[in-house]
Amino acid sequence: MAVYLNGQNKTGQQFFEELSYSKGDSGRVNVIQDPELENMVGVHIDMNKRNGGIDGFRIQLYLGSSNNAKNEATEVKKKLLSLFSDEKIYVMYEAPFWRVQVGDFRSKNEALELYRSLKKEFPSCYPVPVNNISLSNLQ
Repeated sequence: MAVYLNGQNKTGQQFFEELSYSKGDSGRVNVIQDPELENMVGVHIDMNKRNGGIDGFRIQLYLGSSNNAKNEATEVKKKLLSLFSDEKIYVMYEAPFWRVQVGDFRSKNEALELYRSLKKEFPSCYPVPVNNISLSNLQ
């Protein structure tokens, strides 16, 4: 059983209350934990609020710094849009590099399915860690 709770607008106590909440005949999970654990989860939630997001992964399809890198990044984006139109695509410039990345994943393992699909068309792509992914963007 997997549980995903958006903790961005909750305290540690609210997180565990929502986890324990049940509807109708769906059963009930009782969470019994040390109050210090609630404090630790609350601190983690507060840190995520301040950072604006969480650490995660994307698939990098292009990294270049040549004179033509901007055009090459645009071409990669166009090809990606034609093949994977539903994916969130990022074209970024951080001197001197142009990058094209796709997806927003919480873990590298979650990114592997998309990676395997992309690898057929973009043989040099690879998963990369990224900071401050918005929870609303997670796949």
